[in-house]
Amino acid sequence: MEKDMNDHVWTPPGTDITILWRKFGWVPPSEDPKYLEKWKYYQELPMRYLGEKDRAMYEETLRRNKVARIK
Repeated sequence: MEKDMNDHVWTPPGTDITILWRKFGWVPPSEDPKYLEKWKYYQELPMRYLGEKDRAMYEETLRRNKVARIK
Protein backbone atom coordinates (compact mmCIF):
# COMPACT_ATOMS: atom_id res chain seq x y z
CA MET A 1 0.00 0.00 0.00
CA GLU A 2 1.39 3.37 -1.02
CA LYS A 3 1.18 6.23 1.45
CA ASP A 4 0.04 9.69 0.51
CA MET A 5 0.06 13.03 2.32
CA ASN A 6 -3.29 12.34 4.05
CA ASP A 7 -2.23 9.05 5.65
CA HIS A 8 -1.47 9.29 9.35
CA VAL A 9 2.14 8.71 10.33
CA TRP A 10 2.91 8.66 14.03
CA THR A 11 5.92 10.73 15.02
CA PRO A 12 7.26 11.22 18.53
CA PRO A 13 7.04 14.66 20.13
CA GLY A 14 9.77 17.02 19.03
CA THR A 15 10.17 15.43 15.59
CA ASP A 16 10.74 17.78 12.67
CA ILE A 17 7.72 16.81 10.54
CA THR A 18 8.81 19.02 7.65
CA ILE A 19 11.30 16.26 6.76
CA LEU A 20 8.36 13.92 6.16
CA TRP A 21 6.44 16.60 4.25
CA ARG A 22 9.44 17.19 1.99
CA LYS A 23 9.44 13.47 1.10
CA PHE A 24 5.97 14.02 -0.34
CA GLY A 25 7.13 17.02 -2.38
CA TRP A 26 6.22 19.91 -0.07
CA VAL A 27 8.35 23.02 -0.51
CA PRO A 28 8.26 25.71 2.20
CA PRO A 29 7.25 29.16 0.93
CA SER A 30 10.65 30.54 1.98
CA GLU A 31 12.27 28.27 -0.65
CA ASP A 32 9.56 28.27 -3.34
CA PRO A 33 10.78 30.20 -6.43
CA LYS A 34 7.24 31.41 -7.12
CA TYR A 35 7.01 33.14 -3.72
CA LEU A 36 10.60 34.42 -3.85
CA GLU A 37 9.89 36.09 -7.19
CA LYS A 38 6.65 37.58 -5.87
CA TRP A 39 8.28 39.11 -2.78
CA LYS A 40 11.24 40.41 -4.77
CA TYR A 41 8.78 42.21 -7.05
CA TYR A 42 6.99 43.86 -4.12
CA GLN A 43 10.24 44.77 -2.37
CA GLU A 44 11.43 46.59 -5.48
CA LEU A 45 8.26 48.64 -5.98
CA PRO A 46 9.39 51.67 -3.92
CA MET A 47 12.59 51.95 -5.95
CA ARG A 48 10.89 52.15 -9.36
CA TYR A 49 10.25 55.87 -9.18
CA LEU A 50 13.43 56.94 -7.40
CA GLY A 51 16.40 58.64 -8.99
CA GLU A 52 19.94 57.34 -8.49
CA LYS A 53 20.64 59.54 -5.45
CA ASP A 54 17.33 58.68 -3.76
CA ARG A 55 17.77 54.99 -4.59
CA ALA A 56 21.20 54.98 -2.94
CA MET A 57 19.74 56.68 0.17
CA TYR A 58 16.91 54.13 0.28
CA GLU A 59 19.35 51.21 0.02
CA GLU A 60 21.57 52.74 2.72
CA THR A 61 18.55 53.11 5.02
CA LEU A 62 17.67 49.45 4.50
CA ARG A 63 21.25 48.38 5.26
CA ARG A 64 21.48 50.62 8.33
CA ASN A 65 18.21 49.23 9.71
CA LYS A 66 19.23 45.66 8.80
CA VAL A 67 16.16 45.02 6.66
CA ALA A 68 16.33 41.59 5.01
CA ARG A 69 15.79 41.67 1.27
CA ILE A 70 15.18 38.86 -1.19
CA LYS A 71 18.05 38.78 -3.70
